[in-house]
Amino acid sequence: MNNAFAITAKIVSVIIGMSFTVQSYFIYKHFVPSEPITVAPVENKVQIGALAGNRNIAFGVKNILEEYLVVKEYDLADGSDKVLKVEILYLDVFKREANLSIFHGATDAVVIRLRGTLYEKGKVVSKAIVEEQADEVSMSTLLVDEGGKFNQQNLSSALKKSCNSLINKLL
Repeated sequence: MNNAFAITAKIVSVIIGMSFTVQSYFIYKHFVPSEPITVAPVENKVQIGALAGNRNIAFGVKNILEEYLVVKEYDLADGSDKVLKVEILYLDVFKREANLSIFHGATDAVVIRLRGTLYEKGKVVSKAIVEEQADEVSMSTLLVDEGGKFNQQNLSSALKKSCNSLINKLL
């Protein structure tokens, strides 16, 4: 009987200890804020193509960057000491085709290149350039070409990949 009581007491003490640890963690996270960061407006420096100078792409990249920063537990705050500046350097579709008689295979790759600079108190902390792509492969027995156009899903995927890579390199 005493042995069963001792085991039960140990189990209860472990459970109580774990609950205090979990509560302490959440109290710490609540009262100790995460590091604030500002995402500056993204500059679209693409010179050639359908999306050259497109403000919607720049705005979309900024939103994706902010989303990834929140996931990494950064607070978004205007006027903070840490500032992330991003430029879209290149954005285009690469098209590769292979034909054999009536069989046709094509790969369209949306490629994006971003340059990011992280500033802290006005000084450059780190710089990085990333390039990512998203591929679409199609096979057919009839040649129908609408080549060189942006596929919205591939564009979105390439933007998300490049923003994630850039944040991982800079922070």
